[in-house]
Amino acid sequence: MALTLILGPRRSGKSRVAERLAAESGEQVVVIAPLTVTDDELAARVAAHRAARSEAWRTVEDVDVVAALRDVEPADTVVLDSLGTWVSEVLWRAGALEDDGEGRGAADQLRGAVAELAAVAAARPGQTIVVAEEAGWGPVPPSAATRLWLDALGDASQALSAAADRALLVVAGRVVELP
Repeated sequence: MALTLILGPRRSGKSRVAERLAAESGEQVVVIAPLTVTDDELAARVAAHRAARSEAWRTVEDVDVVAALRDVEPADTVVLDSLGTWVSEVLWRAGALEDDGEGRGAADQLRGAVAELAAVAAARPGQTIVVAEEAGWGPVPPSAATRLWLDALGDASQALSAAADRALLVVAGRVVELP
């Protein structure tokens, strides 16, 4: 049916836009959340996100987002929240975000997984909405791990945007349709 990429900086309202589009689909909504909760503050954030969603929506917590996407019913509307979280999880689990971590191999594997995600999402009959952090507008960070994450996220966003039927930029709660 459609792959929609929603980009925006942190706290821009992009998740709310994704949730509104998902609700408007009229189909069962499945939220794929590729996140490892590592502390109480993060647990509180996750709880707040869940509380804001309809209780009828199903949440799948899985870092293997391609497998999770394949496992949903074909007509379901899927919200992947979020691309940046998935990128960080994959890099973190591979040890690429450590000071002495080897990130290029993990980034190459991630690139293949992103291409697979784009193909699976674009081929689904149901709507797939991917929320992505537009994180590259700041200064070049001094940390190699942060630069790796930014580069991998930027590459992933571009690959999904190329496969998407629609790309939206959300800034300060305002939505701009990208050509």
